[in-house]
Amino acid sequence: MLNYAKYKCVFDLYFSIYDDVEPCLQKWKNLGKSICVYSSGSVQAQKLLFGKTEKGNLLPLFSAYFDTNVGQKIESKSYTRIAQKLNCQPKDILFLTDVSKEARAAAEAGLQAVLLSRPGNAPLSSQDYKDFLVISNFNELNVL
Repeated sequence: MLNYAKYKCVFDLYFSIYDDVEPCLQKWKNLGKSICVYSSGSVQAQKLLFGKTEKGNLLPLFSAYFDTNVGQKIESKSYTRIAQKLNCQPKDILFLTDVSKEARAAAEAGLQAVLLSRPGNAPLSSQDYKDFLVISNFNELNVL
């Protein structure tokens, strides 16, 4: 028998996101952009997280979810598979990440890769700043 009290606390949590994320996602969605998630967490976990954020349910903002079933995030072929599943050219995908190895794999597959430098993230190298556009806030993206 499940201990309801133990599990109830999980569903009473609201997941924190940066203040710039929800308004930017909403703006991009309103501009007709498809927004997808690629995470090392399962698709089910992604939906649980984005379904209950402190900014509300963000699930309607996303068009597709990808996890490591398409491959590891540091392998370029994973990004090629995602482009195929989205039925688009890799060059038409903008990939945002805070992990330079992921950005390099995405760029190798032909995606446009942007690195995020946020408080608490692993520091980026000087080479990362040379190789990629580095932003600290989604509002810095003028390309959309």
